[in-house]
Amino acid sequence: MSIAKTISEAILGQDVTMEECEVLSEAVTLKDLQKGDILFEADTKDETLYLLTSGKLEILKVLSGDNTIHIDMLKDGAMIGELSFIDGRGHSMRCIAKKDSQVIMLHKDAFEGLVEKHPMLTFHVMRSILRYTHNLQRRANAKYLEMHRMVQNQYTATY
Repeated sequence: MSIAKTISEAILGQDVTMEECEVLSEAVTLKDLQKGDILFEADTKDETLYLLTSGKLEILKVLSGDNTIHIDMLKDGAMIGELSFIDGRGHSMRCIAKKDSQVIMLHKDAFEGLVEKHPMLTFHVMRSILRYTHNLQRRANAKYLEMHRMVQNQYTATY
């Protein structure tokens, strides 16, 4: 499958036309990961947006040393690193391959090089990223509300 087709079928491709995916495919690189490889560590900066094309990636919150908390498991088509890509800050989590995986990498410099020649492409990519982060926020809010209800129910049952 072509890189453009892969992008079009990923979360990033929701708002991007096939022609824009072709342009975007020229600005990305592929990276293969073996099971156990770390894609990035917490507090590292790489300003790269990743699209998981195959495999599984685990997101871990690093507490100290090897002490971690499982946050999420990503499957084909998922996007990761979007906040670091946008704001240039370090990653807040560790990302590790749970099985052999492949990611498409879009570095911020390559993306910014598309702004003048392809402004609608850059707008569509940013809209896809915003939609993705909005959905993540909704999921986090739902989990928080569920946890709050459980605590509240336990508290009121006790008293």
